Amino acid sequence: MKKILFAICLLPHLMAAQDTIRVGHTFRNFDQLELGTKRDAVYSSYKGRIISLTMKTRTTEMVTIDGETYVSIKHTWVSPGKDIKGDFAYLCEPETMRPVQHIRNTQRAGTEAFYFSKRHITGLDSVSDNSQKDFELELTEPTYNWEVDLETYSLLPMRKGYHAVMNFYHPGGSTPPGFYHLKVTGSEKLRLPNGKLMDCWVVFTDYGGSQPTRFWYTKKGQNFVKMEGQYNQMTIRKERIF
Repeated sequence: MKKILFAICLLPHLMAAQDTIRVGHTFRNFDQLELGTKRDAVYSSYKGRIISLTMKTRTTEMVTIDGETYVSIKHTWVSPGKDIKGDFAYLCEPETMRPVQHIRNTQRAGTEAFYFSKRHITGLDSVSDNSQKDFELELTEPTYNWEVDLETYSLLPMRKGYHAVMNFYHPGGSTPPGFYHLKVTGSEKLRLPNGKLMDCWVVFTDYGGSQPTRFWYTKKGQNFVKMEGQYNQMTIRKERIF
């Protein structure tokens, strides 16, 4: 009987080990969202040879539009030696990171602008030359935005063994929204170019089995430092420039 009681008592703890975070959830540590401008080097390699390099600038700030406060996240990127560049401007709800609006500009697709509601993602008809003006996706439930994954992950209550499940989607993408697992597998001290050690949490996801990837965030403030992933035989890395 004691063994049965022990198992019953343990069951709620086991069920709580996986934290399903749905859009609308209030991130308790939202105040640690890193504001300001950061720069990352993004590069891919195949069999040890670098095949692409992009410099990305990320700016996060609080803005007020028509009396409403939003988190504004802007990314710009350029590839040295190549005529490849792009940018996007994104608005989301403070404390919840609920997507509101996303406007992306790339050479390949031109301007793509989206509006997010609880049950739909639609093209913004107020944006001129929007190649996605007729876009409409009905949602079974709201979704987070893949393009601001680094900022969103930073708000998770990181600790060893923490396991979150979240619904993500890339605006306008052909892959439908889906729930993905994020696990804090442990910690590691990274050595910076200046020789100093930075104590980091390590977050793992495999994107549904297709791309095993690790992210490093500082234990203090949970700021993004580094990402490394594998896709087929290609290695993809993002590294913050300090």
